[in-house]
Amino acid sequence: MSTAATGEAQTYTSLMRDVPLLARLADDDLGSLASRGQERSFQPGAIVFREGEPGDALYVVMDGRIRVSVLSTEGSEATLAFMDRGDCVGELALFDGGPRSATATAIEATRTFIVTRAEFADWLKSRPAAALALLETLSGRLRRTDEALADLCFLDLPQRLAKQLVRLAAQNPGSGGASAKVHVTQAEIAGLLSVSRESVNKQLNQFVRDGWISLGRGWVRVDDVGALRRFA
Repeated sequence: MSTAATGEAQTYTSLMRDVPLLARLADDDLGSLASRGQERSFQPGAIVFREGEPGDALYVVMDGRIRVSVLSTEGSEATLAFMDRGDCVGELALFDGGPRSATATAIEATRTFIVTRAEFADWLKSRPAAALALLETLSGRLRRTDEALADLCFLDLPQRLAKQLVRLAAQNPGSGGASAKVHVTQAEIAGLLSVSRESVNKQLNQFVRDGWISLGRGWVRVDDVGALRRFA
């Protein structure tokens, strides 16, 4: 293998090490899986995959950002998540090959690393330890889904918003003890919580008055994550 190819393989392996789904894999298992993928780029606004399409690959975000959303029967759209560098989308397709449960859209120039279901299945056949590690990770994600459903049932909007801001701050930590500045619009936060932008704006401004956050055009800075965590 050439020096350039070796460096590329190491980049893919390092990237996939940051994917929560794959974090428990041994180094040799991860390197082997990384060697089976390929790159693909998307322009802003491009559809990575659509809800209902056959699921045939996992996408790991190398650079850029992807929005994951679903449509109601009435045609309204709800945002489920935003995926940044090191995040993955479409992982359920690796296990069941079923139709996509959501639509993934590049919201800025995005580069992804793709592993197809066929390559994943071939890789997994002789790796029982890797299979167990993946099951443990999926179990943890299922627990977090249960927690999110409980939040929807038992928490009011201010608490849910505070909890969401804490999550976003954890995903975008500041450096040198600085506050966490999250590049997200109020409309995007409203989509994550399945509420109106107006409701989110009203509560965000209350958090500003409390001194817990700061607001700007297209960003929220979490100034007191402890206060938000206690409130949630």
